[in-house]
Amino acid sequence: MERTLGFGENETIAAMLAASKRPSRTVAVRNSFVQGGTKGSPTPGPIAAMVKAHDRQGLDLFLLHRLMASAEPWDAGKDAGVWSRALGLAESDQQMHAERVSRIFRRLDESYHLVTRDKARRNGKVTSLCEDGEGDPYTSPTKHYFRVPFEYWEEEWHRKLSMPGKVVLLIALTQKPGFVIPSTQVKSWYGISDDTWANGIGELMRAQLLTGNRGKERNWMKGRAFNYDIEYSLVSRIDTRSRPGFQGRRKPATP
Repeated sequence: MERTLGFGENETIAAMLAASKRPSRTVAVRNSFVQGGTKGSPTPGPIAAMVKAHDRQGLDLFLLHRLMASAEPWDAGKDAGVWSRALGLAESDQQMHAERVSRIFRRLDESYHLVTRDKARRNGKVTSLCEDGEGDPYTSPTKHYFRVPFEYWEEEWHRKLSMPGKVVLLIALTQKPGFVIPSTQVKSWYGISDDTWANGIGELMRAQLLTGNRGKERNWMKGRAFNYDIEYSLVSRIDTRSRPGFQGRRKPATP
């Protein structure tokens, strides 16, 4: 569901994108944020807990913080008003609702273990932790990562997409074009329901961010001698795997 545009939201996000100094115009996030475990035994990542809690603002702030924490020591110290405007919470210069930012960062710290906060100072720095939610120090990923394109914010998909749409988009960013994820497996692989998956797929296709084609594979043990699956692909401007510099080979979603 599209959210109402907040006061100064677009302007603040544009300034943050520029200040992040990312020549690739992408933000790297480890695949373990959406799926952990091993190839033979995949498990849901921390995003599943956000979905369960309907924590759209937590996901939004996590991605914005990853955007801004672009170099060692992987922290970002911004006035709460900046984060508030970027999240669409502000109504005016006088009504910033900045107090909500502290509560969201607290969830990212204490509930999801994705950041650690400097509690000693007001508007203290918030430092990234590893995306798997285990609380380990953050390091720049060199493999098994996906990249969120600047277009996600520039085209306002952070505001236009619902939680299911955002989650399915992030999962899709970990996949090669023509990927197949059976709806019967999304719960065990990603910790989301069939409905969340179906709603997210439908939303991305209506937004023309995702395409789907019916593929088939020969199987002589089937009555019609074929397996039929829907093969999904992100549109080229969103599919960051095809951009120069990508090194994050996907850890396969299927065991």
